Amino acid sequence: MDYKVSALKYRPNEFSKVIGQNHITDTLKNSVKENKIPSAILFCGPKGVGKTTCARIYAREINKEFIQLENYDYAFNIFELDAASNRKIDDIRDLLEKVKIPPQLGKYKVYIIDEVHMLTKEAENAFLKTLEEPPPHIVFILATTEKNKILPTILSRCQIYDFNKISDLESKQYLEEIIKSEGYNYEPKAVSIIAKKAFGSLRDSLTILDRVINYTNGNISLEKTSQILNILDIDTYLELSDFILKSELNNAILKFNEISDKGFGEKDFLEGLVEHFRNLIVVKASNSQSLIDDENNFEKVIDQSKLAEQSKLIHAIEILETSIINLSKFENKKLVVEISLMKICKKNVSSNLLEKKKKIENTDSKSTINLKKNSFKQNSIDEEKFQKKELLKKSTIENVKEAENISALSLSSLKLKKQAKQEKDLIESEKKKSTDNFNLNALKNKIKKYSKKINDLGKKSLSSLLEMNEPTINENSITFTLPSKVSLSEFEKEKEAFTIFLQTELNNYKIKVLSNIEEKKNGDYFSSPTEKLTKLIEINPLVGKFKEDLKLDL
Repeated sequence: MDYKVSALKYRPNEFSKVIGQNHITDTLKNSVKENKIPSAILFCGPKGVGKTTCARIYAREINKEFIQLENYDYAFNIFELDAASNRKIDDIRDLLEKVKIPPQLGKYKVYIIDEVHMLTKEAENAFLKTLEEPPPHIVFILATTEKNKILPTILSRCQIYDFNKISDLESKQYLEEIIKSEGYNYEPKAVSIIAKKAFGSLRDSLTILDRVINYTNGNISLEKTSQILNILDIDTYLELSDFILKSELNNAILKFNEISDKGFGEKDFLEGLVEHFRNLIVVKASNSQSLIDDENNFEKVIDQSKLAEQSKLIHAIEILETSIINLSKFENKKLVVEISLMKICKKNVSSNLLEKKKKIENTDSKSTINLKKNSFKQNSIDEEKFQKKELLKKSTIENVKEAENISALSLSSLKLKKQAKQEKDLIESEKKKSTDNFNLNALKNKIKKYSKKINDLGKKSLSSLLEMNEPTINENSITFTLPSKVSLSEFEKEKEAFTIFLQTELNNYKIKVLSNIEEKKNGDYFSSPTEKLTKLIEINPLVGKFKEDLKLDL
């Protein structure tokens, strides 16, 4: 007897045997039952989930009522076209000529066009008119894995059915039925691995099953299945993850080399490690067993997730994803994986050091505050000093008054008087010390510094006013002459803070800041713009020439 691959041998020939697409098979059965046959259908979905199979079953079902022959293969009613190899406009034109001919038997001729997204734009456009108004005996069933590549005008002319991926559980149950019917021995975990490796494609799972059966000689064990499919067991990933999370780079690289020497591919290794880290994050966040594929090792995953920080795991996944993308660019793929492990371990070391640093900072918070204080600007410190001294002065005067009002016979009053006198003497001595001399250059430098400070705070006009002004010094008095009452008003608002700044910066607490308005001479005023222009021309004749050349006028 000729050998048939499982994907063909167990291909469903009726809707009831189609796995995981009940929402589509029920709709198609009702369509046949009610005789509501659309002229154009589009099946979309991943590879190996039953698109072509459902198309063939549907094509037979709509003709069954009209062909009462046993074992009829419907060869004259069903025509399959691969759009990947018949994608040109001439191929579609030939097809359009053939659709005009009615079927010899039955009611419908069904054209199944697979991978329809591979058609050229010209071919798609040529197909549009016939697709919109086909002959009554024609049904088009289009199939594609990439709906987004099809012209919107074609999509609008079709009934669209979206196929789902086959779940791992459905795939596993289907594979177990086939294995039992063939009389093979198997381990349930091995079948789970096969279903998982197919990534939702039932056809791929059957193809993988054939490989495993040939390799294991019909005795499907977990160990041999893992070997042929390049899948590492959970214990290997748990051990490797322990090394990574503890930043034991040497052990992590040694473990990877041990895995690599057994023949496991770098891409499979990285994808498996990403999935393991994903499981750790999911378990840590939800503690839900339903989100983990490997339910048998759920407790082990929980135990390891408690030792791992979510941020570290996410960072590790980002590094591994980048490595998977870059893997094809390098000849030495093993080196790419080792560098990835180095990056992850280095990040974990840095994180551990930061944690230790935080603990040290928390136990010595006073030292941290002092260090922060030392980083302040000098002028801020001096201002704070001065303000404290002023407050001390006020409090001292109040204490002295209070002390004078208290009975002299009271012991506490005597102590208070003594303390107040000491504070008063301290301030007086400080004031005597802080009378440093200063010159105009030093004053200008400090004014410039203050001007920049208030400019950063948004007081731009006052900043410009200070920079342009030329102050006069008379011992400890500094006088500013301002051009207008508006300028004077603005200056007065800032004068107190400005005085404190100069006293602190120049270390002279006897400094006083005075201000007045500049007196205007009568000759400086002009009654009209014409007078201004005349005066300018007198001062600089080129202004007049400039006016004439450009033919300017007031």
